[in-house]
Amino acid sequence: MGLSTRLSEFLLKKEESQPAPALDVRFVPELPDRILDADEPHELGEPLLESLDAEGQCFVICYINSKGVHSTRRITMRALKRTSEMHILLVARCAETRELMGFQANRIRYCMDINGEKYEPPYIFLAEIFGLAPADAQLLVSERPQRIDTWPPPDEAYSQLRHQLRNELALLVAMSECDGHVSQTESDAIIQHIRQRADALGLPLGSVRMQRLKAYIRRLRPTADQIRASIDEVSALPLSAQREFLQACHNVVEADGALHEQELALLEQIRSDLAEG
Repeated sequence: MGLSTRLSEFLLKKEESQPAPALDVRFVPELPDRILDADEPHELGEPLLESLDAEGQCFVICYINSKGVHSTRRITMRALKRTSEMHILLVARCAETRELMGFQANRIRYCMDINGEKYEPPYIFLAEIFGLAPADAQLLVSERPQRIDTWPPPDEAYSQLRHQLRNELALLVAMSECDGHVSQTESDAIIQHIRQRADALGLPLGSVRMQRLKAYIRRLRPTADQIRASIDEVSALPLSAQREFLQACHNVVEADGALHEQELALLEQIRSDLAEG
């Protein structure tokens, strides 16, 4: 059956049963009765190039809808778009209502990351986690007097590294997630794989980029579409690269010290299939 079929069946089943994302701090959503954000009129918009890197990232938003009603909720990104009215639209699944919704970025009052850190206003945070180019980052700002002339310079090496490892990271995080979060030991195992891949790609990985990658891993909740696409990409790698990836999966599964017989048996069967193929 090989890597694609076996891993796909296992991870998609696991994704279906995942609980709502867990934060490091106590979080109580605030949703007014019968709030209908999902029914706000939003154009489909044009997907941004950064949409693939935005997908799966989870955080909290305080949102003000078109009627001025405030709500606070956890969201998991599905897509990032630009509307014809030049607004940035976050297409995301709300963890509280389980609905797919569109949130206009210029109506977000603040964001809160998984670690509980709050960003108000949220523009720099959103621009950095999505890797937006300055022109699109400027569209995040709600009022023209708030326009920001100088955005943090883009880190091309970091963007390239995240782009190159997007599929492997999604699958490693999907393998590790339990009870809605990635443990510290699991994160460390994923980071070790990133170090090896960064060295192989010739991309420098300093302390600042390492911290950003750690935050990205903690924020990531891979979607079903993301898992399918990532498995297709990893399955197309040379056999040697697939074996290295399987070893990284094995390290992640064993990282928390618990016995995961089902996961280990799955990886061993995939390894056997690759050896035969």
